[in-house]
Amino acid sequence: MRDRLSMLIAAVLLAVVTVTSYWYSREMRRPTVRTPPTPGAPDFVVERVVLTQFDESGQARYKLFAEELSYFNENDDIDLTRPRLVSLLPDQPQLQASSAQARVTNAGEQVLMQGDVLLQRAAAGDRPALTIRTERMTAIPDEERFTSDVPVQIEQGGTRLAGAAMDYDNLRRVLTVSGGLRGEMAPARR
Repeated sequence: MRDRLSMLIAAVLLAVVTVTSYWYSREMRRPTVRTPPTPGAPDFVVERVVLTQFDESGQARYKLFAEELSYFNENDDIDLTRPRLVSLLPDQPQLQASSAQARVTNAGEQVLMQGDVLLQRAAAGDRPALTIRTERMTAIPDEERFTSDVPVQIEQGGTRLAGAAMDYDNLRRVLTVSGGLRGEMAPARR
């Protein structure tokens, strides 16, 4: 009788394992229903973010501060709230760019800054600090180029300029202002 009971328990256990295996294999093959992401909704949001970009040798190039970062997987764009980008290059005067909002596109190749845009370059040698204010600016960080197609106000030392558009190449230190140019030039030092 004991042998029959052992065989019965073994047969029941084998049947349970077989049924469980069959059920598990069916569940694994069944497609899962996933809710598609809502178009235009971020995939994730990070608050109070600080990101550092390094060059090939491991030297820190830039530090980005933002109150909020929203990432969109559908187009690989990033929206930033109150971003502030600070250059950390030791052989260059420090450059800071800030705005109310920014959208980073093309894997970081281009940044559209909007609302209270402020670009500041620290004084270097005999060159006084440079300040550029506008409502919209496009930045190309890898080339250190900044352009605006809306009115800009520029200050450097005692010189003030205003224009309808501008292009600034930080590497070559060339600033081009166009359209309705007005200004006050500081007298030359003697």
